[in-house]
Amino acid sequence: MFKRYFLLFAFVSAISGCAAQASPNVYRGSDAMRAGSAEQVTVVRVRNVTIVGDSMLSANSGVPAILSTLVGAVLGARVIGNGDGRYIAGALSGTAAGVIGQVAATHLSQRDGVEVIFRTDSGRQLVVAQGADQQFVVGEQLYLVSSGGGYRLTR
Repeated sequence: MFKRYFLLFAFVSAISGCAAQASPNVYRGSDAMRAGSAEQVTVVRVRNVTIVGDSMLSANSGVPAILSTLVGAVLGARVIGNGDGRYIAGALSGTAAGVIGQVAATHLSQRDGVEVIFRTDSGRQLVVAQGADQQFVVGEQLYLVSSGGGYRLTR
Protein backbone atom coordinates (compact mmCIF):
# COMPACT_ATOMS: atom_id res chain seq x y z
CA MET A 1 0.00 0.00 0.00
CA PHE A 2 2.85 2.38 0.84
CA LYS A 3 4.29 1.76 -2.63
CA ARG A 4 1.04 2.88 -4.29
CA TYR A 5 0.92 6.15 -2.32
CA PHE A 6 4.60 6.78 -2.92
CA LEU A 7 4.13 6.35 -6.68
CA LEU A 8 1.12 8.68 -6.63
CA PHE A 9 3.12 11.28 -4.69
CA ALA A 10 6.07 10.98 -7.07
CA PHE A 11 3.80 11.33 -10.12
CA VAL A 12 1.96 14.39 -8.79
CA SER A 13 5.23 16.01 -7.74
CA ALA A 14 6.77 15.38 -11.14
CA ILE A 15 3.93 16.90 -13.15
CA SER A 16 3.28 19.77 -10.76
CA GLY A 17 6.38 21.62 -11.86
CA CYS A 18 6.26 20.81 -15.55
CA ALA A 19 5.42 23.91 -17.50
CA ALA A 20 5.29 24.12 -21.25
CA GLN A 21 8.61 25.54 -22.23
CA ALA A 22 8.16 27.28 -25.54
CA SER A 23 11.32 28.02 -27.44
CA PRO A 24 11.98 30.05 -30.58
CA ASN A 25 13.33 26.78 -32.02
CA VAL A 26 10.18 24.73 -31.27
CA TYR A 27 6.87 24.98 -33.08
CA ARG A 28 3.53 23.74 -31.78
CA GLY A 29 1.73 21.23 -33.94
CA SER A 30 -1.00 23.80 -34.65
CA ASP A 31 1.63 26.20 -36.10
CA ALA A 32 3.26 23.65 -38.39
CA MET A 33 2.35 23.78 -42.08
CA ARG A 34 0.51 27.10 -41.69
CA ALA A 35 1.40 30.31 -43.46
CA GLY A 36 2.88 33.04 -41.31
CA SER A 37 4.77 36.20 -42.08
CA ALA A 38 8.37 37.29 -41.72
CA GLU A 39 9.77 40.80 -41.61
CA GLN A 40 13.40 41.84 -41.44
CA VAL A 41 14.21 43.89 -38.33
CA THR A 42 17.27 45.43 -36.64
CA VAL A 43 18.14 44.77 -32.98
CA VAL A 44 18.21 47.93 -30.85
CA ARG A 45 18.68 46.43 -27.37
CA VAL A 46 19.00 43.00 -25.77
CA ARG A 47 18.71 42.03 -22.12
CA ASN A 48 18.44 38.77 -20.21
CA VAL A 49 15.17 38.03 -18.42
CA THR A 50 13.59 35.15 -16.52
CA ILE A 51 10.46 33.61 -18.01
CA VAL A 52 8.03 32.06 -15.55
CA GLY A 53 5.49 29.45 -16.65
CA ASP A 54 1.84 30.44 -16.58
CA SER A 55 0.12 27.09 -17.07
CA MET A 56 -2.37 25.67 -14.58
CA LEU A 57 0.40 23.56 -13.03
CA SER A 58 2.87 26.44 -12.65
CA ALA A 59 3.79 27.78 -9.24
CA ASN A 60 1.75 30.95 -9.78
CA SER A 61 -1.51 29.02 -9.83
CA GLY A 62 -0.99 27.38 -6.43
CA VAL A 63 -2.12 24.01 -7.81
CA PRO A 64 1.24 22.29 -7.15
CA ALA A 65 1.12 23.32 -3.49
CA ILE A 66 -2.47 22.12 -3.08
CA LEU A 67 -1.82 18.79 -4.79
CA SER A 68 1.37 18.08 -2.89
CA THR A 69 -0.27 19.12 0.40
CA LEU A 70 -3.14 16.71 -0.15
CA VAL A 71 -0.87 13.83 -1.16
CA GLY A 72 1.52 14.54 1.72
CA ALA A 73 -1.32 14.69 4.25
CA VAL A 74 -2.80 11.40 3.05
CA LEU A 75 0.59 9.70 3.04
CA GLY A 76 1.46 11.06 6.46
CA ALA A 77 -1.83 9.99 7.99
CA ARG A 78 -1.65 6.52 6.43
CA VAL A 79 1.99 5.67 6.90
CA ILE A 80 3.41 7.53 9.89
CA GLY A 81 0.92 7.73 12.73
CA ASN A 82 -1.36 5.49 14.78
CA GLY A 83 -4.59 6.58 16.44
CA ASP A 84 -4.79 10.30 17.01
CA GLY A 85 -1.10 10.69 16.10
CA ARG A 86 -1.90 10.05 12.48
CA TYR A 87 -3.81 13.33 12.24
CA ILE A 88 -0.81 15.24 13.54
CA ALA A 89 1.47 13.30 11.21
CA GLY A 90 -0.87 14.05 8.30
CA ALA A 91 -0.96 17.75 9.10
CA LEU A 92 2.80 18.03 9.46
CA SER A 93 3.63 15.97 6.39
CA GLY A 94 0.97 17.79 4.35
CA THR A 95 2.42 21.16 5.32
CA ALA A 96 5.96 20.06 4.52
CA ALA A 97 4.90 18.51 1.20
CA GLY A 98 3.00 21.68 0.25
CA VAL A 99 6.02 23.89 0.87
CA ILE A 100 8.35 21.52 -0.96
CA GLY A 101 5.92 21.17 -3.88
CA GLN A 102 5.53 24.94 -4.25
CA VAL A 103 9.29 25.58 -4.10
CA ALA A 104 9.94 22.81 -6.63
CA ALA A 105 7.24 24.15 -8.97
CA THR A 106 8.67 27.66 -8.71
CA HIS A 107 12.13 26.50 -9.72
CA LEU A 108 10.95 24.11 -12.42
CA SER A 109 8.68 26.67 -14.10
CA GLN A 110 11.44 29.29 -14.54
CA ARG A 111 13.74 29.46 -17.53
CA ASP A 112 16.22 31.85 -19.02
CA GLY A 113 14.92 34.24 -21.62
CA VAL A 114 15.93 37.25 -23.62
CA GLU A 115 14.04 40.49 -24.24
CA VAL A 116 14.85 42.04 -27.61
CA ILE A 117 13.85 45.55 -28.64
CA PHE A 118 14.05 45.95 -32.39
CA ARG A 119 13.22 48.41 -35.16
CA THR A 120 11.24 47.51 -38.26
CA ASP A 121 12.02 48.97 -41.69
CA SER A 122 9.05 51.32 -41.23
CA GLY A 123 10.68 52.76 -38.08
CA ARG A 124 8.44 51.16 -35.44
CA GLN A 125 10.12 49.85 -32.32
CA LEU A 126 8.73 46.62 -30.87
CA VAL A 127 9.79 44.17 -28.18
CA VAL A 128 9.69 40.38 -28.03
CA ALA A 129 10.60 38.20 -25.05
CA GLN A 130 11.47 34.60 -25.85
CA GLY A 131 13.59 31.69 -24.67
CA ALA A 132 17.33 32.27 -24.66
CA ASP A 133 18.01 29.54 -27.23
CA GLN A 134 19.54 32.13 -29.55
CA GLN A 135 21.73 35.06 -28.54
CA PHE A 136 21.44 38.36 -30.41
CA VAL A 137 23.63 41.49 -30.54
CA VAL A 138 22.75 45.15 -31.09
CA GLY A 139 22.69 46.08 -34.76
CA GLU A 140 22.12 42.52 -35.95
CA GLN A 141 19.61 41.93 -38.75
CA LEU A 142 16.96 39.36 -37.75
CA TYR A 143 13.62 38.09 -38.94
CA LEU A 144 10.46 38.70 -36.95
CA VAL A 145 8.35 35.63 -37.62
CA SER A 146 4.62 35.83 -36.98
CA SER A 147 2.45 32.74 -36.73
CA GLY A 148 -0.69 31.62 -34.90
CA GLY A 149 1.38 31.06 -31.74
CA GLY A 150 2.69 34.63 -31.57
CA TYR A 151 5.96 36.26 -32.57
CA ARG A 152 9.55 35.06 -32.44
CA LEU A 153 12.89 36.36 -33.59
CA THR A 154 15.32 34.26 -35.58
CA ARG A 155 18.29 34.58 -37.88
